[in-house]
Amino acid sequence: MNSLLSIIPLAAVDSVNVLALLAIAYVWLSSGSRAAYVRTAAPFVIGGVCGLTLTLAFSFTVILRLVHRVLDSFPRPLVTAIVLVIALGVMAMAVQGFRKPPMSLPVHRKVRPAAAYVIGLVTWGIQSLTSAPFYAAIAVMAHDGTATRLALSTVFVLVALLPVTTLTVALALCPEETGRRLLERVQAVLPVASRVVSVILGVGAAAVAVMAIADLPG
Repeated sequence: MNSLLSIIPLAAVDSVNVLALLAIAYVWLSSGSRAAYVRTAAPFVIGGVCGLTLTLAFSFTVILRLVHRVLDSFPRPLVTAIVLVIALGVMAMAVQGFRKPPMSLPVHRKVRPAAAYVIGLVTWGIQSLTSAPFYAAIAVMAHDGTATRLALSTVFVLVALLPVTTLTVALALCPEETGRRLLERVQAVLPVASRVVSVILGVGAAAVAVMAIADLPG
């Protein structure tokens, strides 16, 4: 239960995926009709699920093993230095994202279903592998058994995909003019959403850096 209560807020933060919102807007703008949009949006969401699933599997089979090997092989000061370098890099990215958030939606271009699947796969793969909440969720699940990891990973994927899936379904159901107004609202909040995510990433990286320094032997 404690792991579940930790996973849900982390997945909620990870769900604020500006890149994915831009991508689904790109898919919608590229579609000439509702049927064409559904044919491309469905593969996009499926690609997102596959992207999250693959990165979760990769994290549990490769990243955790490498982390344990580093912790066992290198002295604590060196590990702390590596963590600090990564944290500083994330903070630098957060500052850049805060200073220059995305200001507009993609231009009108045609996207085929296969391309939409690849966009979903790549979008969520990049989002996960560069997401502090994602790695925090991996750490929370690290000591659980396989069945528990599978259940918690399923919850993480469902929550993380919820905003993009909701926007995807809303665009499929609403008339074209309503969809354009909805996208205008999404575009209006993109800079704010990007800055919020940047602040969260920056604070998270700073917290990790402080904990790493505090964990140094006296």
